[in-house]
Amino acid sequence: MSRFLDIRELGEAARYLRLTNLEQLAAKAQAFDGKHLPIVREDRSMEQIVFPVHPICEFLTEESKFRVFNTTEQDEQGSKVTHFFDQTSFLHGEMEWQKKLRSMPVLYWFSGRMTLWGTISFKLALFINLIIAFFYPYDSGQGAIDDSMLLMLFWILTGLSVLGLFSQQYGLQPLTLALIIRSIYHLGIGNTLVLLGSLNLINKVVFVVSFVGNNGTFIMGYRAMVMDVEFLYHLAYVLTSTLGLFVHELFYSILLFDLIYREETLFNVIKSVTRNGRSILLTALLALILVYLFSIVGFLFLKEDFIMEVDPLVPLSAGDFLKSCSSDGVNCTAEIGIRTSSEDEEEVSAERACDTLLMCIVTVMNHGLRNGGGVGDVLRKPSKNEPLFPARVVYDLLFYFVVIIIVLNLIFGVIIDTFADLRSEKQKKEEVLKTTCFICCLERDKFDNKTVSFEEHIKLEHNIWNYLYFIVLVREKNKTDYTGPESYVAHMIKNNNLDWFPRMQAMSLVVTDGDGEQNEMRMLQDKLANTMNVVMTLTAQLNELKEQMTEQRKRRQRMGFVDVQAGASGAGPPTAAGGNLQVYKT
Repeated sequence: MSRFLDIRELGEAARYLRLTNLEQLAAKAQAFDGKHLPIVREDRSMEQIVFPVHPICEFLTEESKFRVFNTTEQDEQGSKVTHFFDQTSFLHGEMEWQKKLRSMPVLYWFSGRMTLWGTISFKLALFINLIIAFFYPYDSGQGAIDDSMLLMLFWILTGLSVLGLFSQQYGLQPLTLALIIRSIYHLGIGNTLVLLGSLNLINKVVFVVSFVGNNGTFIMGYRAMVMDVEFLYHLAYVLTSTLGLFVHELFYSILLFDLIYREETLFNVIKSVTRNGRSILLTALLALILVYLFSIVGFLFLKEDFIMEVDPLVPLSAGDFLKSCSSDGVNCTAEIGIRTSSEDEEEVSAERACDTLLMCIVTVMNHGLRNGGGVGDVLRKPSKNEPLFPARVVYDLLFYFVVIIIVLNLIFGVIIDTFADLRSEKQKKEEVLKTTCFICCLERDKFDNKTVSFEEHIKLEHNIWNYLYFIVLVREKNKTDYTGPESYVAHMIKNNNLDWFPRMQAMSLVVTDGDGEQNEMRMLQDKLANTMNVVMTLTAQLNELKEQMTEQRKRRQRMGFVDVQAGASGAGPPTAAGGNLQVYKT
């Protein structure tokens, strides 16, 4: 029995060692500071290789890893390997640039804080626009907030900043607002805007330098710089900040569009319009054609119905203008003002809006598309006794159903459907990242009830960065020092052949699936071996028992022979007939 237990324990130990080969390979790779990965040979067999990591790979940034992992697109077969391989050259160049960047400590320090500079730029632009919104025009006074209100806000924000600093949350923002309000109170609004605008411009220049330093834009050549949309966007931001500082403050309002660049949700809203821009433009062209046709019909038959009520502007006299100004010391003589007559003096006037075809087109487009009921809402209300009353009803209803309900809703439908598709694609992409291997495209459920989990598979077996490190090693290593697998992969890379990537297969699953039949064979062999051992043991025991029985038989025979000999010696010599005489006791 103890022998059977030893055999079972030995089998479990062997099975454990066989199923933990990935961990053993990882430990072996870590022993000499290397990595491991499986590759597919020309005969479609997979080979596990261990390789050292090139020193340049340590300069791969976390931002690049995040960008590659989240933005790599799938090809027609659902694999990301093609797009990933296309980015390896750029990532290799970025590693080389990051290595050079380490030799420039100042630029490296600024580049490492690019996110901070971007956040500061956005908040400065927000503060500047808040000041403009509350106080512009600020040359004649403090605007909507007086000095006492500014002081009260200053002390409130100062208290909030102190509480925030004690709680280590949101302490800097109230303090920054308090300092800005104090600056407005002491320096004036104009000087405060100049100060904040200068800080924003300097900070954005630092951001551009950090962006260039982090991506190595200048070493890519002028053509790559011109084609880099993100770099051009930041240059446009610097130009707008310069215009706001030296030309006019209202240019700062354009900087608020930076929120679209920072927030993916708003960016998807813009993409919902631009992605299917051709469909939207064609539908809008159809609406213009219909407006043109309705304008022709209105010009030919319903010209008298295009009577629009207008409110003419009445310019104020100098005396009335001065009386309308507030009496708080504001200089009104430099401003231009207009007013309308009071309701008692107001006279409703009307104008013909379809004397020419162009005016008909403008009226139908302006009033027809903006009114919920179409152009009929702004035309003259006809009497039912007029001869063209039925035609007017048909005209109004056709414009309402064709242009307002059908065409405009087609445009809105395209935009809404595109936004829904973008949201579904985002959710699908997130689901793929969570449940699908980046390299082999196998889903999570393939690893259910397997010896290797999905997390272990993507971390140990098909680690995306191990493949990048191996490609960099092949490109950096001298060809004369190639090993067999490295020579094979270098040849495949040279020919842009990606068949060496394991697609829809994994060594852990191959081993597990192959073990299905192999384990059955091993179990049968183990059972057969156990049975043979039992049979051999029983045979040995039987032979031993047979030998014992034979020995006992021989012993008994010898004992019986001795007894016969003793009896014969006591009875006397044998008779002449050769028999023994029997002695009977009386």
